[in-house]
Amino acid sequence: MNTRFVAVGAAVLSIALGAAGTAGAAPQPQPTPTPVSLPSLPPDAKLDPYAKMGIDILTGVLRQSITNAQGSTSGQVSYFKRFDMQVQTGRNGYRTIKLHQGTVINPRGATITVGQQVDVNGTPLADGTIDANVITIKQ
Repeated sequence: MNTRFVAVGAAVLSIALGAAGTAGAAPQPQPTPTPVSLPSLPPDAKLDPYAKMGIDILTGVLRQSITNAQGSTSGQVSYFKRFDMQVQTGRNGYRTIKLHQGTVINPRGATITVGQQVDVNGTPLADGTIDANVITIKQ
């Protein structure tokens, strides 16, 4: 308790002294920003064809995993009614799921209820929802 009081008091005092010290001073002009040179390959550098192929493969795998992650989620069902579902993905995170005729629910024949843990895979839509193709209920 005392350390918090001392820390808050020191912060207020330093702000007050800083404001009082700069009150009469003339404003300083802003320094002009200098560009930062990022590391890159020289223009005449030649990459080994195998290294280039490896970089291209890894880039493709990364892009595909990002695309797959956008179309899948898991969490607890917080709302379910016919073709609309909402999944709580974290403490304050929710994801809207749209079901359609032909959405597979595993185990087959199971009924989705509020409170169940589910995995959802489908197609990401532009508004952030998922058009579900497969919903797996975790036991």
